[in-house]
Amino acid sequence: MATDILGNWINPDTKRSSLGLSKPSYGASNVSNLAGAVGDILGGQATGRGLKLKAQGDLAEATNYDLASILAAQNSEFTKQSTAVKEMQTERETYLGLGRTEADVAGAGFQMSGSGLDILRMGAAQGALTHQIVGQQGLITEAGFDEQSKAYSTMATTARYAASEEESMAGDAERNGWITGGIKAAAGIASLFIGSGF
Repeated sequence: MATDILGNWINPDTKRSSLGLSKPSYGASNVSNLAGAVGDILGGQATGRGLKLKAQGDLAEATNYDLASILAAQNSEFTKQSTAVKEMQTERETYLGLGRTEADVAGAGFQMSGSGLDILRMGAAQGALTHQIVGQQGLITEAGFDEQSKAYSTMATTARYAASEEESMAGDAERNGWITGGIKAAAGIASLFIGSGF
């Protein structure tokens, strides 16, 4: 037993009760609060690490979308060049066909009039139509690749935004884990000295 400054014997339980404090209590609520504190802190860190890992995956995905966008743009360029070559081949075939028709008409001893001109006109019209179809098909394919390139660029931007948000959420999760863990730890420690009122 201890004594006060006047030498009187002091009962620690009496002194505690006169201050409104109860005897320290080591019970389930202390353990629960302290375990909850550890759980919140570790849970916040685990959630934060998980979100950061997901953000890294989103950034890798964005990089792949960037590559796909570049390839689609290149395919659009290749389609332009390929279409130009096909159009030239079509024109050449048309001119060769018209030349053969002229030679056949002249070889048969006919003048370039009447049926001979009709045949040439139909050949020229067919050649022009084929040329237009080749050009239109090229434009359609080119537009498809352009659209694909834009879509991949948009997906890359979206993946970067998601990664940024996940990084921010990771920081929030870690900070909030420390805050709620700190509150629970304080409650657990306080309940040791104030009692099990918490």
